[in-house]
Amino acid sequence: MEYIIGRNENGTMVKVPQHCNSVSGRHVKITVDDHGCWALEDLDSTNGTFVRDDKGVFHRVYTKRISKDTIIRLGGGDSGSFVFTAGHLLAPAHDDYEYEFLQLKRMMGRQLEEERKKEKIMERNGWIAKFAGFAVIAICFVLDRLKVASVPPDLRYILISSAPVVMGVLFNGNAVSLKAVRRRREKVIVCPRCERPLSEFDVEHRQCSRCKAR
Repeated sequence: MEYIIGRNENGTMVKVPQHCNSVSGRHVKITVDDHGCWALEDLDSTNGTFVRDDKGVFHRVYTKRISKDTIIRLGGGDSGSFVFTAGHLLAPAHDDYEYEFLQLKRMMGRQLEEERKKEKIMERNGWIAKFAGFAVIAICFVLDRLKVASVPPDLRYILISSAPVVMGVLFNGNAVSLKAVRRRREKVIVCPRCERPLSEFDVEHRQCSRCKAR
């Protein structure tokens, strides 16, 4: 099956909303062969065809193998662009986003699970940093008892007070990593119609609270 997508409506063409003025009359062709393989071809569009990667970043393409879960943008990203999931072509109605919301629900589940894992790592490392001073005390005590070495009181105080700070610096990457995952959520878990970042409530109820797409 072959789908030609653009602002003109002619034969097998899939028409996009008229306000999407960044979309050419015949913008892109998507082909699904008898084996279920999907392929995309830009039809020399004025403002380009873009495919989103797993991090939520769009990259311009001219020809590309895709899947029905691929997120495609026609146009440069302004308000006149048109964003859709390739599988949306199979939807019985243009405004039916049930397929996209099912995909978003699965993506949200994986996203939240990754965030929870990183939060647990941060919590564990936070406790390690808090008790680092006690660990230094224990090590100094053992060294004294075994007569391996005697740590001067001034140095001992410095080690005890600085240990939590040093551990906190070493574990700082955990917070950065968690922030990166949360930023990715804002780019990936977005409304299939208006591209607004969706909340867990929106995804669970399969409806955008702003544009009411569902």
